[in-house]
Amino acid sequence: MELQLILLAVLSFLSHANGADYELVVVDEDIFSSCPGAGPGTLDIHGLLDMSEFSTSMDSDGVTVSGNTTMVWDIELEDRVTFSVNLLYLERGTWKPTMFSLFSNDFCKVMYEKKQLWYKVWTQHISNDIQDKCINSPGTKIILNTYLVKLTSSISGPLREGHYKANIAFRAFDSYGVERPTRICYEILGDIFKVTK
Repeated sequence: MELQLILLAVLSFLSHANGADYELVVVDEDIFSSCPGAGPGTLDIHGLLDMSEFSTSMDSDGVTVSGNTTMVWDIELEDRVTFSVNLLYLERGTWKPTMFSLFSNDFCKVMYEKKQLWYKVWTQHISNDIQDKCINSPGTKIILNTYLVKLTSSISGPLREGHYKANIAFRAFDSYGVERPTRICYEILGDIFKVTK
């Protein structure tokens, strides 16, 4: 275990020391799309959040979001929620998996951690504190500051510029570890390009 932690620390250092800076720019004004071929019990972004008070606008800089959302996913406050993101690359009309992915076994414990990617693109822009509710409390409003959806990150290893999508999934588990009958899956399309320093 100690060796694994040391290796992780070295890899993290190398990614910041030798990595190139890349930027993801969202290309669809609607931002969220449903996961193709999603199985039974899979809901999209509208199964997670009521988006009726949420708005988007697109210009040459990208997509700006504003407004509020309200949690609607019918799970319990005590449930443990897992979160995963898988990045896919569009090559000759086919979505290919990449080596880049994220996973949290307990999203609610880390949703406000500043080092996490989701903090940079979502939770840092929430103006009301929902940490005690997370995404587990239907009816809770999430009030957002207006912001441009953009992410710049330092990445080591090969990454092609081009068209990508992030496949995002949430799953909820009760206190016995049994998965709830519904899960959330949605995708975000974007272009990734290398940032010139």
